[in-house]
Amino acid sequence: MKYNELDLQKIREVPIFDVCSKLGITLKGKGKITKRTLCWHHNDKHPSMRINKEKNIYKCFVCGEGGDVIKLVQEHENLDFREACDWLVKEFDVILTNHTVQNHVKSKPSAPPPPIVVPLDAALVTKSKGLGSEFCKAVVATGYLSEGQLRHAAERYQLGYSKEGGVIFWEIDEQQQVHTGKIMYYQPDCHRDKGHNPTWVHTILKKQLPADYELQHCLFGLHLLNERTERVAIVESEKTAVIMSEKFTDFVWLSCGGMQMLKPELLAPLAQYRIIIFPDADPEGEAYKQWADIVNETQRLYRFRYPIRLSPLLEQKTTKEQKERKIDIVDFLFEQDESHV
Repeated sequence: MKYNELDLQKIREVPIFDVCSKLGITLKGKGKITKRTLCWHHNDKHPSMRINKEKNIYKCFVCGEGGDVIKLVQEHENLDFREACDWLVKEFDVILTNHTVQNHVKSKPSAPPPPIVVPLDAALVTKSKGLGSEFCKAVVATGYLSEGQLRHAAERYQLGYSKEGGVIFWEIDEQQQVHTGKIMYYQPDCHRDKGHNPTWVHTILKKQLPADYELQHCLFGLHLLNERTERVAIVESEKTAVIMSEKFTDFVWLSCGGMQMLKPELLAPLAQYRIIIFPDADPEGEAYKQWADIVNETQRLYRFRYPIRLSPLLEQKTTKEQKERKIDIVDFLFEQDESHV
């Protein structure tokens, strides 16, 4: 519905405390005019977002983000301007100048039901665990991690290894169910050995699994959600997640396993977390564009507590040569360090 200025003024006058309550935003403070809540635009440990009843606006005194009730609904319901107005009109029975209240809020497409997971035996993970893979040796030899950091990361991510020296990246979900394991091979320079195609544990065990078995992927590292943090970073490769987990410990680092592997249903378990996603660089910016579409689709299908952030870092800061090499966040940061030596 198209709104005139008088209608918009009426919508903006919907009490902001009531809007916060409807959106599930917890307000703190005893003041009658101003209350506080955690800012959803940054990792806020102290309530920095001020909600002003008199001015009917909100503003974070740390990052400066703020707005009126329309923008508040836009941010928390992932709606555009008109849809946010429609939502407020419907939820608060705003009487418009033509006295006709219409509901134009787009109903979200039905999210797919949670997949039925047939977990693999957890003993497979336990038996495979160790630092015997070429990947683990290369991570230390190339200076990405120290031996102590590698041991810590390997234990957290429950890295395994095969008889041929491949590393096993186990996909274990937040309920500690083992979905599968991805066996990959690495060269001494810590780049993937493209002469060995990755293999999957569930494929090796095919004869032992039910005839109607169907793999349900989950993000690598998802089992770490039980740790005390609400900040999650998602990257393409498992290698990157492992290394970054020791360098930037404020985040739980997860991997989707490849550019084409990021799906809305994989992000669904993260609905209560602050998510930032780092696509790899590439000459045409395809990874960034494709993952931007996935983020938009995900937020249409599922209700997230915070907007999902897609980092433009590599898209904006990498050189043409780096884009040609399709570097990731680890490559970028380490090359930045080397350039300053």
